[in-house]
Amino acid sequence: MLRFPRRFVLIVVLQLALVLGLFGAKQLTLGTGQHLLLRVEPIDPVDFFRGEYVVLSYNLSELQSGWIEGPPLVKGETVYVALGRSGRFYEREGVSRMPPKDAFAFLKGTVVSADKNHCRVEYGIESWFVPRGKGPELEREGRRSDRQLVAEVVVDTQGRAVLKAVTVEPKRPRGAW
Repeated sequence: MLRFPRRFVLIVVLQLALVLGLFGAKQLTLGTGQHLLLRVEPIDPVDFFRGEYVVLSYNLSELQSGWIEGPPLVKGETVYVALGRSGRFYEREGVSRMPPKDAFAFLKGTVVSADKNHCRVEYGIESWFVPRGKGPELEREGRRSDRQLVAEVVVDTQGRAVLKAVTVEPKRPRGAW
């Protein structure tokens, strides 16, 4: 008679652990990670099945094969991009197949497309959900010549990134901040 309550409690505990694990990892990164600013470009503001969001493209997402030692990267491979500060923003300083030991911060990404000359990498920070009607507005603002989109990203010590905010700011020459 005690087996049923134990099984029930075990099932409930496992379900709670799964839910907390899914949300807890991102909350842990947000609470303990480094806050970085990245320049970003909007791509596509609406998906009718998933809601309204903006797909974001980073200059960190396009990598040349010559930037990494060894054979060209292939689809599905993990890559690490070391970041260095340039004014207020962080930019690519190096690319490797292993986590960099001497970088201030780095992003862990997955190659989503590749050929012998270049590849495209995703870091899990490429979508920003927005309130209804705000996607096209954000895209228009980000494409203005006097404006830029800025992504606030929090990165943990393993290179996992969480997108915290996307804002529109006046565009300044590099190094002006």
